[in-house]
Amino acid sequence: MKTEKVNYVLQALHKERINNLTKETLVKAFNEDGIFDLEGVAEHMLKRIKNDIEIQQNEPRLIDFAPLGKRTPKNLARGIVHVAPEVPFVLDGISYDPQDIRRFDGKALVFIPIVATDGSTWLQLFNEEIGAVIAGYFQMRQIESLLNPADFPTLFPPPPRPGELPPQPYQPFDPPGNTPIHHEPNPPLTWDQVQMFAEADYGGDWLWLAKGYMRRDLTRVSRGWFGDWNDVISSLSSNNTSCIYCEHINLEGSKLFLGPNKPIPHLSALGWNDRISSVWNFDS
Repeated sequence: MKTEKVNYVLQALHKERINNLTKETLVKAFNEDGIFDLEGVAEHMLKRIKNDIEIQQNEPRLIDFAPLGKRTPKNLARGIVHVAPEVPFVLDGISYDPQDIRRFDGKALVFIPIVATDGSTWLQLFNEEIGAVIAGYFQMRQIESLLNPADFPTLFPPPPRPGELPPQPYQPFDPPGNTPIHHEPNPPLTWDQVQMFAEADYGGDWLWLAKGYMRRDLTRVSRGWFGDWNDVISSLSSNNTSCIYCEHINLEGSKLFLGPNKPIPHLSALGWNDRISSVWNFDS
């Protein structure tokens, strides 16, 4: 979700401008952001620290998946402009070329990357109405995890037989062409965390989110002293967690679902570069 707020200091410190940055230009950027002296800098830093602590203390850890079934308000949905991915997509049983995604502007969609057994890749898309079904599915999985397998043997798969191969550590998502979505570099390895990065290939500033936590409004999550995490995420990785990434704050707008072990070093391949405004790491 794009915002109208301009951060002049962050613009001045952008890596593409840093070689030509002068002291005068940086001071001007501080002034345009309302910072005129050292007291202003201290006040700004203290405010951001307190804001980050408040978010960590008050952000809910939901066990209710009902928010996934909520429809995006019509006034927000009308402003949705989809970005063409690098792979084809399927919606309502019909296959489309990547550029056809613009035919669905103004509609919130659910995105799920698919890797077939033959290595082919595409995006499975759903209309937002499917959110209630997805919410019910994950709620069932959560309830199942609380049950005793000995009491409900039909709900749980049997253990692997001797000699069977274990599941693969991750499924790479590679579009056709010259730009792989997953090869090098290898994704970072962390348990129970999702890692989000401001640049492709797991580069730049990073934001980690523990299992069971959400960030409902990335405009309020600090990125350095002068930026935030709204619409800047370009790559991400998770190991044993399932996550949902949303186009607008409060888990609204189009949604991208990624299961465990689904690293994406180039979100542009999915049409999701610099598009995420809220995220929920809701367990595996």
